[in-house]
This record gives sequence, structure tokens and C-alpha cells, in this order.
Amino acid sequence: MKDILLILPTSKTSNEAVDFAIRKAKEIGGALTVLYILDTAMADEVFDKFTDIGFIGDKPSSQLTEAIMKEYRQRGYELLGAVQIKAMEAGVPFNPITLHGDFTECAMKVINDIKPVMAVTVRERLSGLSRYFSTSSINELQDSAPCEVVFFDED
Repeated sequence: MKDILLILPTSKTSNEAVDFAIRKAKEIGGALTVLYILDTAMADEVFDKFTDIGFIGDKPSSQLTEAIMKEYRQRGYELLGAVQIKAMEAGVPFNPITLHGDFTECAMKVINDIKPVMAVTVRERLSGLSRYFSTSSINELQDSAPCEVVFFDED
């Protein structure tokens, strides 16, 4: 069966991306596989911000790490549930996957495993100058994925 892969990063969402992926899966008569990535680097970014403003010390506790990751997991379950409802309403088969790790590595693992027709994902809104100077994980994915990669800016 042909799949459309919708990749949902930990901190970004886009209703436009979800609707597009469901529409494409329906058009090709395929399934919608949704990958929610619990990016382990996200907790580090939170700690860095809290440390920079003096909210926490240099070594965050394991309980804080667990609390942040629990929040991200809960958010992922809610997001997967919302996408599943939309897919069911459109009559599109739905396959959820949740992985922990680096965005690009997790996305490439699933792309290589299921060989989708297209991957749809979300990128962080950046200013024009920031976009020029940063190499994003979306660019890495577009360069290395064997399928078309379509991205939408976060809501």
C-alpha cells in the first residue's frame, strides 16, 4: 500500500500540513502514517533557556527531565488522536508511530522502513535572515530522503 508520511516534530504543529497529508493519502488511495518525534534535544533547549535566565542551575534534575518529556509525550498522544479523527472522517487508514531521538535520524529511519510516496512535515517559522544562516533538519531531510518532502510553516 502507498503511504503518505506526516512527520510531527515535538514543538511544532500545522493544521495545513495535517489537512494536506490527509488529502494526498486520500487522492492516492493510500494510508496516512503519522510519525511523532520526541526530540530528546528539546529538553536540553528548555534547560539552556532556563539556565540562561537564572531560573535553574547548571545541572537540571532527572525529575525535571522526566516531567518535560512526559509533557511532550502527552502532547504527542493528543496530537496523534486529533490527526486520527481527521483521517477517519476522511476515510483514510491511519498508522501512528512515536519515536524518541534526533528529528532527522528518526524521520529517515521511518522513511527507509515504510518507503512513503511523500513525507510532509512542519518547520519552525524563522525570519528571512535566520533562514538564510541556519541549516535546518528539514533541509537535511530534503537532501537525503528518497521521496518528495513537503514542508509547511508552523501555525
